Amino acid sequence: MKFEVDSQTLKDMEIFDTVKDGTSVFSLFNFTQCYGGRRVLYGFLSNPLTDLKKITERTDTIAFFQKHLPEGLKVDKDSLDFTEYYIRHGDYPTRIPTWFTAFERMIADKISTNTEYYLVQKGVTSTVDLLKTIHKFSLTLAKVIKNNNFPKLLEKNNEEVLKIFSRPEFKEVLNIKKIKAYDSSTLDYMFRSTHKKEILFFLDLIYEYDAFLSIAKAAEKYGLSYAEMLPADESTFEIEGLYHPFVENAIPNDMGFIQPSNLLFISGPNMAGKSTFLKALGLSAYLAHVGFPVPAKKMRLSVLSGLCTTINISDNLSSGYSHFYAEVMRIKDVAYGLKTNRNMLVIFDELFRGTNVKDAYDGTLAVVNAFTKIKSSFFVVSSHIVEVTKELKSNKGIEFSYFEILEKDGHPVYTYKLKDGISDVRLGMYIIKKEGLIELIDGIEK
Repeated sequence: MKFEVDSQTLKDMEIFDTVKDGTSVFSLFNFTQCYGGRRVLYGFLSNPLTDLKKITERTDTIAFFQKHLPEGLKVDKDSLDFTEYYIRHGDYPTRIPTWFTAFERMIADKISTNTEYYLVQKGVTSTVDLLKTIHKFSLTLAKVIKNNNFPKLLEKNNEEVLKIFSRPEFKEVLNIKKIKAYDSSTLDYMFRSTHKKEILFFLDLIYEYDAFLSIAKAAEKYGLSYAEMLPADESTFEIEGLYHPFVENAIPNDMGFIQPSNLLFISGPNMAGKSTFLKALGLSAYLAHVGFPVPAKKMRLSVLSGLCTTINISDNLSSGYSHFYAEVMRIKDVAYGLKTNRNMLVIFDELFRGTNVKDAYDGTLAVVNAFTKIKSSFFVVSSHIVEVTKELKSNKGIEFSYFEILEKDGHPVYTYKLKDGISDVRLGMYIIKKEGLIELIDGIEK
C-alpha cells in the first residue's frame, strides 16, 4: 500500500521546497558524489514506505554505512560519468568481433577521426577501472559483513556482485593490465551487448551506495538517530529529544500518546514554538517512513498509512476561496482521506484562524471531538483559543500540552519547552503595547 502524502504536506515539511536560506530537507541529506546517487536520494525521499520489512532494511543499511563504512565506495566521478554515457549511447556492437575486424575498425576510425572510436576506447577503459573499484569494495564489504551483524539488503547485493565477478569473463577483466585494440573491441561487445545488464546493475548499485553513504553522512553531521519502527497494529507513537534540523541550537522536546488518547492538543500564544514543533514532528514521521534517520534522540513509531499536515495553508484567490473556506476544504480533504487511510498522522496548526472567535471556538470543539473517535489514527492540533480547552477536558481521547513562557522583569521569556497541561498566557496586548501601536496611531494628525 502506498504511503499517502499530498503537496500541501510536502510543502509544510519543506521536503523539496527551500526555505529562506536555500535549505530543504533534500539538501540536508544531499552529500552525494554523482548525479545518479542524487537521483536515487530524490527517489527515496519522494516515496515513503508502508512495508515494515523494506523500511527496516533501508534503515539498517544506512546505519551500517554510518558505523562500518564511513568512507563508502570511492569512485572516480569522471570515469563513472563517462561509463554511463558510453553504456547508454553510441552504436552498439551487434556481433562478436574477430582480430581482423577489430584491426580494420581501428584503422578506419583513426583515418576518419570517428568519435565512435574515442567513445569505445575511453568507455572501455573507464568501465574496466570502475569494475575493478567495485570488486575491491565488494571484497572489503564481504569482510565487514562477515565480522558484524549485517543488513540483509546489503548482503544480498554483495552476494550478487561477487557471483558476477566469479564468472570467467569478468575474472579476465579484473586481470587486465593494458587494453589493446582487439581487447577494446571484445570488451566493447561484452559491456554493451552480451553483459550490458550486469554493467547497468553495477551502475545502479554505485548510485544506491552513494545515496546510502550520503544519508549516513547527514546522520553523523547532524546527530540524527534511527527510529524503531513497529507493526501498524501496535498503535505506538513516542518521541524523545525531538528538534527541527533547520533551527540552530534547537531546544529538544518529548511527546507521545498514551492509550486511550489519540489526540494531542497544544495551547498557547503565537511565537511560543508551536509551529516549529509541529513541523519537526511531521518531518520525523515522514523521514522514519522513508527509512532515514530522524531529528530526535529516540523514536518508536508504528507504521502509518499516511501523513497530512496543515501548517502554512493560504487563501486560494484563483478559486475565490477565503482563508476560512480553504481551512474547511482542507479538513474535508482530510476526512475523505481518513475513510481509506485510517492509520494516519494528522497535524493542524491553529484550526480556523481565518474566522471570528465564536466560529473558531465552535468549529475547533466540533472537529477535535470528532477526530478523537478515529482511534486508528493520531492527531496533533494547536490553538491559541484557550477557552475551548474547558469543554475538551472531559474527553479521554485528548492529551493537553503547551509551550512554557516565563516572565522576567515584566517581559515574556520563551523557553520553547513543551509542558503537560494548558496555557493561560495571553500576549496579544503585551505586543501591541510594546510596539507602541496605539500611541503611534494617536499621534497621527487628525
